[in-house]
This record gives sequence, C-alpha cells and structure tokens, in this order.
Amino acid sequence: MRLENSIVACIFLALVGCATFGTETEFSFGRQALMRGEPDNALRYFERTAAADPNYVYKVGALHESVWTYIGRAHYNSGKYAEAKVAFNRALQQFNDEHLARLYGGLILLRPAPAKSAMPANPFTLQEVTYALREGVEPRRVATLARQRGVGFDLSKETESQLANAGADTALLGEIRKIRAELTGRGSTNDAQIAQGAKEIRTALAGLEEWMNYTVYNTPQGAYWDPGGDIRKQIKNGLALFSARQLDIPTIIANGEMVAYLFIEEPDRARRDESQDMRRRQQR
Repeated sequence: MRLENSIVACIFLALVGCATFGTETEFSFGRQALMRGEPDNALRYFERTAAADPNYVYKVGALHESVWTYIGRAHYNSGKYAEAKVAFNRALQQFNDEHLARLYGGLILLRPAPAKSAMPANPFTLQEVTYALREGVEPRRVATLARQRGVGFDLSKETESQLANAGADTALLGEIRKIRAELTGRGSTNDAQIAQGAKEIRTALAGLEEWMNYTVYNTPQGAYWDPGGDIRKQIKNGLALFSARQLDIPTIIANGEMVAYLFIEEPDRARRDESQDMRRRQQR
C-alpha cells in the first residue's frame, strides 16, 4: 500500500512539474514575442499561461510580476487600452504593489482615446507593421498603407524601438506619429481623469524607486540591477515632473513609458550579467 501511495505521489509531482514547465515556457515565448513587437502573438501565449495558472508570477531576483501585467502590456502596445485597463486591474488585485500595472493604468487615464467615429474600421496593428517591415516591404510603402488604413497603436519608446529594429526609418515613424495625433486629437480627457492618472503614475514611480533602491542595496542580485543608474535617474526625472504648477502631460506619458520600457529589458540583462559573473568566478 505504501509503495502504491509513493508511486501515485511521484506521478502527481511529475505531472505538476510538467505543467509548471509548460506554463513557464508559454510565458517565456510570450515575453520574447512582446519584445519583438508582436503583441498579438504575445497575448496568445500570456492568455494560455493565465488559463493554466491565473496566479502565475514572473520572478527574477526580487522582482515579481503578475501574468496579468503582461496581458495588459500586450493590449497596451496594441492600442487596446480598455482591455489593458481590465488586465492591469486584475494584476493589482493579485498584488497591490504591482507598480508597473499601476503605472500603465495611470498612463491609460492620461491618454485621450480617439473618438469612435474617428477610428478607422481596419487600422494597421503594430504586429502587422512589424511583420511587413521584416518581410522586406519598403518603409515608404508601409507609410502609404498606414495613411490609407489608419494606425491602431501609439508610439512609445518600446514600440518605436521594436519598429526600428524591424526596419522602420525616421519618415515612417514620423508618419505613424502624425496619423495617431490626428486621431487622438479628436478625443478628450477630463480634469478628474487627468488628476487620477497623475496620482497613479506618481504613486507607481515612487513605488518603483523604493523597490529599485531596496534591490540594489539590500539583495544579492542588487549589484546587477541598474548598474549605470539609468532607471533610477528616469524615475527621479518623472517624479520631478509632478512638482510643476502646470502638468506637462505628453512629457509625463513619455517618461512613464520609458520607465516601463527599461523595466521589461532589465530583468534579462541583470540575469545575464549575474550568470556571466558566476561563470567567471568558477573559471578562476
């Protein structure tokens, strides 16, 4: 009987291990797709991860992020802000100190949504533009198509970098920015919405600053995080914006998106540097 119980326990643990490995693999594929500028593909991976484990957490050192934060990021990069907001709220329900989810939620509040009547029926998605460029379509041709169909996403530091890596030139990026400005110029945000968005962003930046300082100075991995201080400088610059008598909303949005962009790359860079350092020590 004891032998049978042991066999059942071993099978159960093996199944749990396989399921965990599969979930982590799905999530990893999603992160890679997101960083390539394929938010639609990333979303499919993240949603499968959430379906298998709604409480899945991405952990690197002292950093932890809910899968719902990544679902929100995929929606955000696609310009689907309503769907993104739902996902970020879900992440905050899981972790009240999910600072990136709070940051993105504030950014959404500050962004004027295009009027429904102004939104094209079938606008270009980030993934479509990225794919076209990687398939060799000339940036000038992509710009022409974007003007005809419209654009369904905004340019942030993250999406701009992804498009540039895919082959976008300055003229194409400028055209996309112009098209989106024409659409969002017809939308609006009210004072209460702006005040709430500013509050959420300021709270998130303060939380990220506290987390980063704790990580750098109080954890074993701290030596590998933000070694040049670029992230902490960006956060300080962002917090300083809120001391102005008149809030500069476009600059606040640009700063917040830059902080978010730096945070998605930093875990991989820190982990890579730590691994390289460990290998060097072992070779001595």
